[in-house]
Amino acid sequence: MTEPKTTERETRIVPINGRSIVVRQLVDTQMVHLMRHSRILQKDDVPIKAKLDSVERMFFILKTMVVQQSDKDYLTEQEEAGDIELKDLMDFITAFEEAEPQKPKARRGRPPAKRL
Repeated sequence: MTEPKTTERETRIVPINGRSIVVRQLVDTQMVHLMRHSRILQKDDVPIKAKLDSVERMFFILKTMVVQQSDKDYLTEQEEAGDIELKDLMDFITAFEEAEPQKPKARRGRPPAKRL
């Protein structure tokens, strides 16, 4: 009998409107869909209905990152009250971005030898 595959994802704490929200990292397929919906919002030739559907899908995808149900309820209340926007929830993604790797320090060679 095979054991079920566990997919523990990394978590981070993200402050939203003074509350600490624990979020899981997106899996690659979720990121692909999030980016696709983001591109739809940027296009001028897309009907408004399709753009609104994309916003709804983006909210859904971002909320799947939230670990606690009470935090999901809090976010919904804050969204409906107009206290947070989609851009605020994008902090969930940036929380997992690695800091820019430091470039290796340039090594200086030996100073040129003086020839007589």
